[in-house]
Amino acid sequence: MCWYWAPFDNLLKAVVLKGIIALLFLIPFCTFSTEIREEPYDIYYDRLYSDIHDEDSLQDWIDDTQDTISDTVYDYSSSIDHFIAKKDEELPLTNRSYLRLKLKSRYTHRDYFDTDASVKLKIDLPHTEKNWKFVLDTDPDDFDRLEDKQRGISNNSDSSLSGAVGGVQLQGQQWGKWRTNLDLGLKIKLPLDPFARADLRRIDRLSYKWTSRIKQEIFYYDSKGPGALTSLNFYFASPEDPSTILKISSSAQYLDTDDNWEFVQQAEIFDRINQDNLLQYSIGFSADSTPNYSITNSWVSIAWKHRLYSDWLYMSITPELDFQDAFQYKVNPGIMFELELFFTAEGGIDRLARKIPNPTN
Repeated sequence: MCWYWAPFDNLLKAVVLKGIIALLFLIPFCTFSTEIREEPYDIYYDRLYSDIHDEDSLQDWIDDTQDTISDTVYDYSSSIDHFIAKKDEELPLTNRSYLRLKLKSRYTHRDYFDTDASVKLKIDLPHTEKNWKFVLDTDPDDFDRLEDKQRGISNNSDSSLSGAVGGVQLQGQQWGKWRTNLDLGLKIKLPLDPFARADLRRIDRLSYKWTSRIKQEIFYYDSKGPGALTSLNFYFASPEDPSTILKISSSAQYLDTDDNWEFVQQAEIFDRINQDNLLQYSIGFSADSTPNYSITNSWVSIAWKHRLYSDWLYMSITPELDFQDAFQYKVNPGIMFELELFFTAEGGIDRLARKIPNPTN
C-alpha cells in the first residue's frame, strides 16, 4: 500500500507547507504589534525600475519593428530605382516609397457585419525620366460602388492575393492646366487580366476662400470591360488657418458590367482638433439610374480619426446612420472601425492632414 500513500503524503505536505507560508504573510496584518516593517528601498526601486524597463523594451521593440519594415521598403525600392535609372554621377533623390496596411470592420443593424483588409505597396522610382512607380494593391476599388468609394467604407470585396493588381504608374504629368496619371498592369490571377487606368484633373482657385477640383477617370479591365468616373469638388477654408475645411462634392460613375449610372452628392467638414485628432462630418445621398432613377441611400456620419502612435499607426471610429431603399428607407444605424499602419522611410508624414489642393496652373 505504500505506493498509494506516498503520493498522498507528498501532496499533504505540499498543502500544509503552502498554508504555513500563507499564514506567515498574514501574521503581520492579524497581530496587534505596533511594529511596521517596510520593504527595503533598494528592492522597491529594483521592481519599479524593472516595470519601467519592460515598458521601454516593448516600445523599443515596436519602434525597431517599424524602422525595419520601413527601411526594407526603402532599400528594395532604392535598389530597383538605381538598377533601372540611376546614373553613376547622379546624386540620390528623395524616395517616397511606402507600404500601407488597412484593417476594417463595419457593422450595421439591418445589414451585416463585414471585415475587410488591404495592402498597398508603392515603389517610387525618382531617377526615371518621368518618375514612374511600381504599385501593388490587394484591394483595388475600380468596380466598387461609387458610394463605397466616396465614403471609404468596407464593402466585402475580395482582399485575397487573387484580387490584387500590380503594375506601373506614371504620375503628375502636366498638360496645360491639367495633370494626368496613367496606370498599366495585370491582375494577379490566371488567366492574366490586363488593365489600364487614366485620369485627368484640374484645380482652380476661384476666390480667396474657394477652390474647385474636377477629375475625369477612365479604366478598363479585360475581364470586366470599361468604366468611367467623373467628380467635381468645391473646397472652402481660410488659407491662413485651414484647420477646418468644407468640401462639397458631386460625382457620377458608369460601369459597363452593370449598365448603370451611379450618382453621389456629399458634403463634408474636416475639423483638425489638434495634432493627434481629426473629426470628419459627412452627409449625403446616392442614386442609381436603372431600372428607374431612384435614391438608393442617404446617410449622416461622424468619423473620429486618431493618431495612436508616432506618424505610422492610426485608428478611426465612424458611427453612422443610413436610410436605404433596401430597407424602405428605415433608419439603419452602424459603426465602422479602421486601423491603418503606414510604413515609409520618409518621416514626418501626417496622415491626418487635410489640405486645400494647390492649383494646377
